[in-house]
Amino acid sequence: MWIISNFIYQLKTLLMKKHITALIHILFFAMTSMAQINVNDTNLDAVILRQGAGKVFRNPKNSQEKILGSPYHQLMFAQAKVDNVAQKYFMRYNNYADEFEFITPKNDTLVLDKIDDFSNITILGTNKKYKLVTYSPNSEKPKKGYLIELYQKSSFGLYKREWTSYYAGKKAKTTLEKDMPPRYNKEKDYYYLKDGNGNISDFPESKKQLFKLFPDKKEAIETFVKDNKIDFDLEADRIKIINFLAQ
Repeated sequence: MWIISNFIYQLKTLLMKKHITALIHILFFAMTSMAQINVNDTNLDAVILRQGAGKVFRNPKNSQEKILGSPYHQLMFAQAKVDNVAQKYFMRYNNYADEFEFITPKNDTLVLDKIDDFSNITILGTNKKYKLVTYSPNSEKPKKGYLIELYQKSSFGLYKREWTSYYAGKKAKTTLEKDMPPRYNKEKDYYYLKDGNGNISDFPESKKQLFKLFPDKKEAIETFVKDNKIDFDLEADRIKIINFLAQ
């Protein structure tokens, strides 16, 4: 059974790296997953090939460079459900590369390319829902990537992007300095708003920015923000804004 081989593979890796906390997590996922996954379900790669979607998975790039930090918000592979795929897979999301890795029944680690047939991925342990969408970050040209779906009301929605940056290392120029190793750094989360037309852009950070997005609702927005003492930095208040817009 591929679950067992996957468990042994991850167990060896964790023991080598002494990730005790992560080891506890994988023991939990392994015990629960063995009871839930049906090995007779269709494999993800088999579904892809049968649909004639072309090359939609590949091996992840392995770097030999020692880098501090991690590009993963969740280090461990966790059981996940992918739309249009019967079998559940162990997957993890790479915050920096904005891509999903998954483990095949043959214990290979592959990267799932961004295609619409597999646009909804839910991490079952946390119920975190990722959606492959087209959005416009920082008012730039539209890009296709994964956002976490936080809330939906009618045709409006609230999304989040957990962001990780990469900083290249620097060699010391004098004996008084030290080498700076390359590192991944967890940055602040970015929030996005889906409007009634399905457009996804940066969530407004102020009442003024909200006016620009919905100029026809300026007076109603003014009253709503004042009466509800809206704080644009609070996720709970962002949900209130979605509910207001969806009325």
